[in-house]
Amino acid sequence: MQVEIRKGNFDKASDILVEFDRCNPGFAVIALRRIGIERRRAASINSENVSNYSSVISRFERLIHDSNTSTKLSSYYALKLARFHIKKKNDRKLATKIIKDAIARDKDNPSLYLALIDIAYTATTFKESSVVEAIDYALESRHLNDKEKLRFSQRKLDFLEDFGHSIQELQEHIEYHDRLQKTIEEKNAIVKAKLESKIGEEPSEKRARVEPVAGTAYPYPQQPFYPMATPYGSTAYNVPTGQQPFAFATYSYGSHPSAISQVQQTF
Repeated sequence: MQVEIRKGNFDKASDILVEFDRCNPGFAVIALRRIGIERRRAASINSENVSNYSSVISRFERLIHDSNTSTKLSSYYALKLARFHIKKKNDRKLATKIIKDAIARDKDNPSLYLALIDIAYTATTFKESSVVEAIDYALESRHLNDKEKLRFSQRKLDFLEDFGHSIQELQEHIEYHDRLQKTIEEKNAIVKAKLESKIGEEPSEKRARVEPVAGTAYPYPQQPFYPMATPYGSTAYNVPTGQQPFAFATYSYGSHPSAISQVQQTF
């Protein structure tokens, strides 16, 4: 296929992908490569330095609205089309509309809301209000959970700290951010209390079987006993050739500090 594209034989390259798609339907990468062929074909037919990408756009739109396309895959194609409009057509307004239409179909997809922010943030003419509006679009959504909103809230907080002009707007958002954090903490506390209550209501025989296992904690895996090592070279202790002195050996204990840090602190 790539050989045919290099030769400029776009029809032959497209036929190869069509045949593959017929035998192996459902591969998104094949659909994107067919779009890539259309884009290269349009770029090669360059009329007065203006390429006609209508075939590329129409193919994207068919994929987005195809009844056989899943919601998440439709959103993926929408993101691709929006970026295409930005890079090739310099049409951020249409790109924004495409993303918002995708959000209407896939309301709890954080990637779509992030794309809106990115469109506003990377605009040629920077406008603080446009970026804030894009972030607020996510914060005001009824379909994102509090944890997702907290991430967007942090983005807004960072943005206002770096680029905001109004100290009052910053202060108001700090208060909103604190309230959102407190709400999440309270919900987590309720869930934890319900879980502990449920465990407490279990029959004593079941708890007796479970508690010893759950309650036994070993800070480190059990290791053979080693005598305290002394700094290498400070005694006449001979280390066999190729063997590392104990004081500089490293043993992994998962999330705990390595043995090298534990031993070297004693010197």
